[in-house]
Amino acid sequence: MSSPTETLKLKEAVKQLARQHGFPLVGIASAERFVEAEQSLLERIAAGFFAGLSWFTAERARFCCEPRNHMADACSLIALGISYNALAAPAASGLRGRVARYAWGRDYHHELGERLKKFCRDLRTICPPGIKLKTFVDHGRIVDRAVAQRAGLGWYGKNSNILTHQFGSWVFLAEVLTNLPLPPDAPVRTHCGHCQVCIPACPTGAIVAPGVIHSDRCISFLTIELRGPIPRALRPLIGDWIFGCDVCQDVCPVNRKAAVVAPSAFAPEHGVGARPELLPLLGLSDQEFRQRFGHTPLSRAGRRGLLRNVCVALGNLGDPVAIPALQRALGDPEPLVRGHAAWALGQLAEKNPGCQTYSALQERLSRETDGWVREEIALALRLAQQETASRSSQASS
Repeated sequence: MSSPTETLKLKEAVKQLARQHGFPLVGIASAERFVEAEQSLLERIAAGFFAGLSWFTAERARFCCEPRNHMADACSLIALGISYNALAAPAASGLRGRVARYAWGRDYHHELGERLKKFCRDLRTICPPGIKLKTFVDHGRIVDRAVAQRAGLGWYGKNSNILTHQFGSWVFLAEVLTNLPLPPDAPVRTHCGHCQVCIPACPTGAIVAPGVIHSDRCISFLTIELRGPIPRALRPLIGDWIFGCDVCQDVCPVNRKAAVVAPSAFAPEHGVGARPELLPLLGLSDQEFRQRFGHTPLSRAGRRGLLRNVCVALGNLGDPVAIPALQRALGDPEPLVRGHAAWALGQLAEKNPGCQTYSALQERLSRETDGWVREEIALALRLAQQETASRSSQASS
């Protein structure tokens, strides 16, 4: 059996190795069940706060909170963090949407996965024989933020993100579960105190209490996880976000002091960037979508989801220059895109007196076979008709 001194030396060697593989944040947590996290998740599932994530059941929550479900003899969790706080060039002119910072560059699953593979390869060379290792990168059933908090990487912000002293909440988290007994680190004592600026800043009111998110109101859920239509009442609140949302992080005082540093893979030039031009996106084929976004997090939304989001952003921006592209989108093979294109044209008709959207909507309605799309077109036509009637009334008075 190793002595306490040898165990501490091994722990420091593990941490040093993690830093060498590009993980500036590293801490050790015990592999005991996450009892508080389990209780919190079960309460929020019962309250309906995970309503949009039907796959996140009580059974899954219980499983995620017990690391030994993955490894019966697990002793420790190596918690890892890496900053993605990259710089972005000022946006050029034109109609542009916004993308959450974590998705500006390459898909972090791949990047962190490669780093973890190399870390574990070298870890085996400094650890005793018989070591077991299981890695997690935002997939697999484990409560990654609870691991990071227990390991001392950071603390829970009131927007539910983990905040770190060095990088704020602009961090990707990863974990290595192992049967290696390592002395755990202590959680940090820091907390947000009385600050709750993130709560009223949320455009959709998704942060319903400190640390409690109503998932199906969150813009990140609406633009990424949601597979169907975005609820009409929430569309205007999304603004120009086309993938994810950073509002609650942008307003955080801790994040304003965070170091601006990230691996080159997460830089905008390796992905979609911070402010992509919207009109060209509406013309992407399935193949073009895969070629452009297959290596980025935006692939998760799929072509139909991303184009849905683009339509909503264009409707909210209200620039009539988007009308021809949206009219073409009325003929998209995906009903989800056609319906949101119709909604956007209705918004443009309302915001731009005299713009020509009525005839294209009417013509599409005459050919449309999907019931939900027909409903969206009818609502858009109503807005266009109201605007036409209003102009006629003003002209005759």
